[in-house]
Amino acid sequence: IWSMVRGSFLIQLAQLAAVAAVRLPTRTPPAVARPPCLATRPPAEVGATPALAAAEERATAWALGAATAMMVALPAGAADVAWVGPTKAVLSPLFAVYTLLFLFRTVLSWFPKYNLNAFPYNVAAWPTEPLLRATRRLIPPVAGVDITPIVWVAVISFFSEILLGPQGLLTIVQKKGGF
Repeated sequence: IWSMVRGSFLIQLAQLAAVAAVRLPTRTPPAVARPPCLATRPPAEVGATPALAAAEERATAWALGAATAMMVALPAGAADVAWVGPTKAVLSPLFAVYTLLFLFRTVLSWFPKYNLNAFPYNVAAWPTEPLLRATRRLIPPVAGVDITPIVWVAVISFFSEILLGPQGLLTIVQKKGGF
């Protein structure tokens, strides 16, 4: 059933891509009144200028074409799952090491007197600091406590479970032998 649904969806998506690639009129005909929500916007925002309309058409055609290519290429490689084992072999230790590094950074944040550029501490500080610095811009310290390492532990745990867990995507693909 899935292959029939996917096949009909591919045909419909290809038809949409072909229609989107055809040059559509760039201006609204004068006889057609604009809806009230669009009547108050400047013409550039609703695609009334030829350059903007052409850019929107190209973007739509590109997106539909990319979606069609992905839907066609995905079934072609669906039977080959040889990449799943090596991917899991790389991601599993990577997630585990980064989880430990972020937990170590959490403990280090409790003792601010230590120099993070000194040997034992820089092993955890240097690989994690770029991620923590970017996250601190979004999540400032709460009551003087930096919670960004805990946020990253949660994110890594989430992706580890979604990808590598017993019900993870890669595990299911590996067990079923394809998509």
